[in-house]
Amino acid sequence: METGPFGHDWGVDRDPDAEPEPDTDTDTDGSGPAAAPRLGHGDLGYASLWVADVDRAAEFFSAVLGWRYGPASGPGGRHVEGLSVHHGLWGGFTRSTLFCCFAVADVAVAAARVRAAGGTAGRPHREPYGLLADCVDDQGVRFAVFEPPGGVGRGPARSANGSVPGDLAYVTMEVEDSRRARDFYAAVLGWRFSPGSVIDGFGVDGVVPMFGLSGGHAGAATVPLYRVVDVEAAVDRVRAAGGTASDPEGQPYGVTARCADPQSTRFAVGQLR
Repeated sequence: METGPFGHDWGVDRDPDAEPEPDTDTDTDGSGPAAAPRLGHGDLGYASLWVADVDRAAEFFSAVLGWRYGPASGPGGRHVEGLSVHHGLWGGFTRSTLFCCFAVADVAVAAARVRAAGGTAGRPHREPYGLLADCVDDQGVRFAVFEPPGGVGRGPARSANGSVPGDLAYVTMEVEDSRRARDFYAAVLGWRFSPGSVIDGFGVDGVVPMFGLSGGHAGAATVPLYRVVDVEAAVDRVRAAGGTASDPEGQPYGVTARCADPQSTRFAVGQLR
């Protein structure tokens, strides 16, 4: 296995016969999450990139990542078609971030764990894609948990780092206090952490797609890394579309570049081995 940005191995071992643990609730934007192949407890079932102007963001990411869009739940949202992880865009936010909706075995249990860990959780409610609860962690990060109609821990395995261009390959959760975040998400989602290769950086063990936790930030934000075929070409597209991008950098697991769209939405692109 290769080592990711926070010393996290790029590969997931999950026992296909292991029983899922009960977990937390979720909130969703755009078209909402649908059951993915073998969502495990604590896996990301749906992600929504929160932006200021959804039309500008949709045009930008279509040019950069080739995203195509289908119907969403409202005019403020876009549903990205054809990705391994259900993904949307949602507009109207002054500060951009990736909103995460996590699969759990029991939403009511997960919501109770959120409250017991110092966060807040709404009452679980039924949606076409499962039972869902909107949550906020103890440092103000909004997220959601949902109970897929078919449950968790079933079906074919998903790729840990995406499988098609434009897929989520890695997610970095930036927080103020990493100790509090680790305690919270361990209690709520059953996450386990391994120390990373950077100061106050940790990998989340065994979740799909792969996650890293980075502490010591002035404010919380969740930053996605998207899979691309050619990083240099992706960097050119970012700049041509009005965004900014660092020069590509070689990593043990591939070549990456840090980027931002014209609305200062941070993300990264990776040409992965």
